[in-house]
Amino acid sequence: MLSKFNIARLVVFSAVIVWTLIVLGIAAHLDHMLVANDLTRYIPLGIFVAVATLLIVPSLIIFGFPKRPFLIQQVRLELAFVGLLGLLWFILGIVAATGPDTEVECDFDDDGQFEESDEFSTDTYHAQFHTLEAFSIFNAILLLGWFFFLLLLTLRHHRAGHTVVWRSGVTTYPWFGSAPNAGGKQMGQALPAPVTAKVMAAPSKGKDFGPTGDGQMKAGGHYIIYIPPPATTAAR
Repeated sequence: MLSKFNIARLVVFSAVIVWTLIVLGIAAHLDHMLVANDLTRYIPLGIFVAVATLLIVPSLIIFGFPKRPFLIQQVRLELAFVGLLGLLWFILGIVAATGPDTEVECDFDDDGQFEESDEFSTDTYHAQFHTLEAFSIFNAILLLGWFFFLLLLTLRHHRAGHTVVWRSGVTTYPWFGSAPNAGGKQMGQALPAPVTAKVMAAPSKGKDFGPTGDGQMKAGGHYIIYIPPPATTAAR
């Protein structure tokens, strides 16, 4: 069962994919209908950003859940990819929002006389243009919001001493639980109780014995045994 973190991640990425498909369709249609000039420079940028997003975001979803470790699962790579895509969508939204108001005209007879077309009018162009602009900003907000949220969680665990978080999988790391330390053990677990044992002094191999006050030998003691020399026979 997916965790709340993984569900939120999947929802964000799914919304980005849907809005990217809309932007890609509009940009491709405008590229087909309009003549390339300085006023339409946002169109190839939109196509590029949309294609890059459709390559990266589904890869983050597909390779994020298998148990087999993939390099793209690492937190540092997801931060890099999501941050880059969020910046590109933000730039596309700014370029589209700051563009001048334009009108669409057609030269039907190639006589230099431009007239508005009923098939693709100025109102139709403005509707599609503003839709592209809005979804570009929405994608930027979603991607940059997820980037800063994931970065905040990562820095929180890094400051707690869990430096392994940068190389961990985004979908498998315990973001709101006990995290593994650099050695792979879980932090926050209770340490085992200390084991105490009474150390008994082992007797020596030869089991030295010595006399006690009552003439008995006491085990475990170390004594110097004095052996007197043999008595010499007195000369007659």
